[in-house]
Parts: sequence; C-alpha cells; structure tokens
Amino acid sequence: MAALRLTALEGQHRGDVLEAPADPKEIVLDRAIVWQRQAHKGPGDLEFEHAEPARMSFELLFDGAAASTSVQPQVDKLQRLGGVDAILHRPPKVDVSWGSGAGVMPAFVGVVESVTVRYTLLAESGTPLRATADVVLREAAHLAVGTQ
Repeated sequence: MAALRLTALEGQHRGDVLEAPADPKEIVLDRAIVWQRQAHKGPGDLEFEHAEPARMSFELLFDGAAASTSVQPQVDKLQRLGGVDAILHRPPKVDVSWGSGAGVMPAFVGVVESVTVRYTLLAESGTPLRATADVVLREAAHLAVGTQ
C-alpha cells in the first residue's frame, strides 16, 4: 500500500522525504473563492474578486510504542519542512503525494503553514514514543522572502 509522502523540493534539505508511518484517516483540501456584492444591486448579485491558494490539512500519527523507539527523529524531520531554511531564508516548498499512477490523489505542491505536535505517550526516561501532528499546507508556486 502506498504511503503519504512529504518531500522537500528545494533548499538545504532538498530531497528529504518524510513518509507517513500510518496513513491519515482523512485529507482535507479547501479553497476560498472571494465574491463581493455588486454596488447598488440586489443581495444575490455578486462579482468575482479572486481565488485564494488551496490549503491541505491532515493529521499524522507517529507511533514507536510497540518497539519502544523514539518518534522524535520523524517529528524533527516534519519540523524542518516547516522551518526557515538556511539557504532559502524561508521554509521550502514541499510536494505531498500519495500513490502513483492513474486515478490517485493528485500531488500537492505548497509550503507548510502550520504544524501542531501533541506528544501522547512518553517513556519513563522522557523519550517520546507516540505523537500526533496536525499539518496545514498552503498551495504555492512562486515564493519570495519578505522584508521585515
């Protein structure tokens, strides 16, 4: 069975792959389409303004409890995909894919918008044996580094 894969497409960690140890129970894709009311018209008279980039979200489960192995290396790899890359001075673009061939979920190229990690099982030593991560990505094509 094919696994969900996140691959860094650029920067210091280009080519790094995080393969989900367990497939997410769901993947959510959403895209906001912005409409404005037309001035001096009825409430249902709308004018298209723009489409926002698509967003993808899912929850990953990292579980090393059965083998008593730390899940921290996998969590660290996920965090690197959303961290500021030393070469790019911004987080890298990533490719999200699941399966290959005709009829599979299309690849999604974007940037990590947020990662929330919950450690749900720790060994007595403090070693994380199980964690879940909520991941949100935003579709991205051409990226720039802001000035602040």
